[in-house]
Amino acid sequence: MTDTVYQAKAGDGFKRTGLKRTNSFFNTPQEAIVEALALKKKMDTIYNNEIEWDYNCKITGSVEKMSFLRGYLGGDRKTKPFYLQIVSFDSKDNTKLSSTTVSKKMNSNDEKIFNKVIKLFN
Repeated sequence: MTDTVYQAKAGDGFKRTGLKRTNSFFNTPQEAIVEALALKKKMDTIYNNEIEWDYNCKITGSVEKMSFLRGYLGGDRKTKPFYLQIVSFDSKDNTKLSSTTVSKKMNSNDEKIFNKVIKLFN
């Protein structure tokens, strides 16, 4: 039996590497989005809140690999962007599911993008 699981990923435009919690798979896209926003918060801390997030950017990809938020260090759009994405795939029964790192507060922009992405998954 296979089930669809979701994973949150973030791309670090400065270091040109990806971020994700090891073996972090979730039952619902909502949990994965919360995890992605937690990764965003982690990147903001690392870069002293110098990343300007583009909340009006176009959501790209399909439900299998959806990029939904981009940011630029110092607002310089000529550099490689930071990004948040949700990846979904079919999993075997032996995939261990994770619990989310729940943020007690989401700012209004994060809440808007959360709702926008959830609508696309429904």
